[in-house]
Amino acid sequence: MQNAMLGLVMVLALSVGGCAERQLEAGSRVARPLVAEAPEAGMMAIAGPVPATVRVLYTRNGGMVLVRELRLPAGAIVRDLSLSADGTDLLIATDTMAYAASTRSGRIEPLALAAISARPGRDS
Repeated sequence: MQNAMLGLVMVLALSVGGCAERQLEAGSRVARPLVAEAPEAGMMAIAGPVPATVRVLYTRNGGMVLVRELRLPAGAIVRDLSLSADGTDLLIATDTMAYAASTRSGRIEPLALAAISARPGRDS
């Protein structure tokens, strides 16, 4: 059942994306969509074949509805997705930035990434 649902998600992600292709990274053979799920809420987020785009879907009883399409700045490559348990908040990680997004309003806010740097005179 879960494999059938994942297959439907893949078909939907590819069909919604049209003919656009996600650029492959050096050394990779197939561009695979990233998926984050909140099963109890019936929400799913997919970063599919279109660069800098995350689609939010509502899934219940075998059906799916596109709720929102979130656009990131041009050139952003989505590396990781995380969806809250209630399906209202989404964390999107790219190479250079992380974003917090609301699946209800579509608002996207950049998050500062903390970096650990060695300071002179301080033990780590």
